[in-house]
Order: sequence, then C-alpha cells, then structure tokens
Amino acid sequence: MPQFQYKARNRMGALVAGTMNAPNSHEVGAELTRMGHYPVAIESAAPESKPVMQIDLLARFQKIQSQELVLFTRQMSTLFNAGIPILSILQALEDQVDNARFKGVIHKVQDDVGDGLALSEALARHSDVFSPLYVNMIEAGETGGIMEDVLERLADLLEKQDENEAKVRAAFRYPKIVLGVMVLAIAFLMWKVVPVFINLFKTIKVELPMPTQILIAVHTAFVEYWWIMVFVLGGSVYIFKRYTATASGRRQWHFFKLKLPLLGSIQLRSSMAKFARIFGNLLRSGVPILVALQVSSRVVDNEVLSAVLLDLVVNVEEGRGLAQPLRQSGWVPTLVVQMVAAGESSGSLDLMLLKVADYYDLEVERSIKALSTWLEPLLIVVMGVLVLFLALSIFLPMWDMSKMATR
Repeated sequence: MPQFQYKARNRMGALVAGTMNAPNSHEVGAELTRMGHYPVAIESAAPESKPVMQIDLLARFQKIQSQELVLFTRQMSTLFNAGIPILSILQALEDQVDNARFKGVIHKVQDDVGDGLALSEALARHSDVFSPLYVNMIEAGETGGIMEDVLERLADLLEKQDENEAKVRAAFRYPKIVLGVMVLAIAFLMWKVVPVFINLFKTIKVELPMPTQILIAVHTAFVEYWWIMVFVLGGSVYIFKRYTATASGRRQWHFFKLKLPLLGSIQLRSSMAKFARIFGNLLRSGVPILVALQVSSRVVDNEVLSAVLLDLVVNVEEGRGLAQPLRQSGWVPTLVVQMVAAGESSGSLDLMLLKVADYYDLEVERSIKALSTWLEPLLIVVMGVLVLFLALSIFLPMWDMSKMATR
C-alpha cells in the first residue's frame, strides 16, 4: 500500500507531521479529519521534483478582479466542505484560474502551505491580493476549527462588498461625466477661444469691465504660469499623502471625514454596516467573541472608529458587555447600541448585528443616491454660472465697442 507524508494542525493549532499508509491521498485526509486534525499537506513518500511556476513579466501588472477573488473563495469553500485537503484544493483552483498573475499567487500560496505555513500566513504574504479582512477571517477559521463556515461567510461578505461598491460607482457615474466634460470644455475655451478675443480687446482703447479683466488674468495664469500650478498641486498632494501616511495624520484625516456634512454620515453608516456584518458573521460561524471583535474592528476603514471598536475588547474581557461602551463612545449611532443591547439580552447578538448591517446598507445606498441627485443639478448650475461669466466677459467689451462705433 502506498505511503504518504502529511502535515496537519491539531485542535490547538500546533503543526504535526508523520507518515501514513493508505490507498490514496483522499483517504489520508479523511483519516486525519477523523483524528481531529486539519490537513495542511499530503504528499507521496516517493520523492518528486517540484514543478517551477514560470510567470510572464507582464502578468505581474495584471489586475485581479474582485469577482475572481469571490469565485476563488466560493470554490475553495465548496471543495473544503467536500473534505478535500487544502493542497489539493489549491492545486485544483490554480488549474481553473485564467488570470496569469492570480495563478502565480495561488501557486506561491500552495508552496508556502506545503512548506508548513498555515493558510492564513501564506495568504498574508500577498497583501496586495488578500485584504486584512480576508487573512483575519481565515486565521479565525483555523483557530476555531470552523474553516467551512468561515469560507462560506467570507464569500458572502466579498460578494456583498462588491455589490455595494458597484452601486456607489453607478450612483456617481453621471456626476463624474458632467464634471469631466465641464473641465474639458473650460480647458478648450482657455486654449483656443479666449486668446482670440483677448488679442482683439488689446487693440481697442476701451476700459475693460471687471469680468473681462478676471478672464484675462485667469488666462494669463493658465498659459504662462501653468507649471507653477502643477507644482503647487503636485506638492500639495505629496505633502497630504506623506502626512496621512503617519499615524496621527491618518487619524486626524479620518476624524475630519467623519465630521463632513452628509459625507461624514455616509462614512459612519458604511463603517458600521461593515463592522456589524463581519462581527455578526463571525459570531454565527462560532468564532469566540473576543477574536471576532479583534478581526471585525481591524477591518473598519476609519482609524477613529477602529480605535473605539478595539476598546470593546477590553470591556468584554472585564465583563462590561458591548452596549454601554458603544453608547459612551459618542460615535456609534443609537440604533446600533439599541440592537446590540437587545441582542445581548436575548442571546441573539449575531442576528441583531446582521439586521443592523442590512439596515445601514440600505441607508448608505439611499444616501448616496440622494447625494447624486443633489450633485446633478448643482453641477448644472455651476456650469451655467461659468457659461454666463464667459459670455459677459466676452460680450460686454464688444457691446462697448459697438456703442463707440455708433457715436
């Protein structure tokens, strides 16, 4: 009977290795599962040369779409539920992926897992593909021995996030088009149309009205000092990025975003929806509450809110629950506090959190649509004001010239 070498993690997360005689690798994986182990690598005892993955240089710049990551996670969940060892799963998924860059990433993850790394550790080496949320949830599944549930919940979360992002892009598509057309139109007028009239006005002995003087000044700055504007704009962007890359700068920027009219409310609701959905799904999957809190708090995309939520870990450890600290933070909406309090009292915290997430997802969608609805007429008004300003700047001097000609 063939002999297989295996590596697995026991219920405590420790790595164990050994050999086992079995008809095939699937039987080895099934036996390890019955022993309460989580298979990491199963290979034939006969030495085999390891294939080398050749990756095209252009593939390094190929983008991995969110839909590809969702499909990868969904397929991994299905195969894991079928009891297939993780190395066999990664090999099968690598063969099915068309994206050359993603194929190379999966191959490297497979090699790292085969060398004894946990799946979460192997995924963490590719932070440009697998987000902290992804890695943390896989780690929680490994720790709690509930990979099947975690993978299924993770695929659902990724699909929901992709759906929400698509709705945001759709809501802002028209305002972006209007703004882009407006900028291009102004640039064309400044480059081709305005110089003709400026040269004409310079030949006449008429005092130019204020709108025309402003237009000439803007055109002069646009033509002769464009490099200064580019330098100032580029320098400002560079300084802003360097400042927000620091811990204090990033925190102050996130605090400012929460205080913005309307946009701050959308940011707060979106962050609360993400936290509630991840926290609720982890609890429903059987992840311990402290681990679930740490994971869901780290993936909130706002430093201020993340710090508030991480403080909950200390409060839970001290037995003070969740509702009261959330209420005292001053940031968490009353609805979230009330639903969390009801969930703690009834023992259905995961269900209440998922209801909060659904409610705030709808609120964010409505708010974005309302913002888009307000932006469209606002942009039209701005465009009308600009057109009126250009018309006055050009036709007022011509009107003065016509009056002089009739005298």
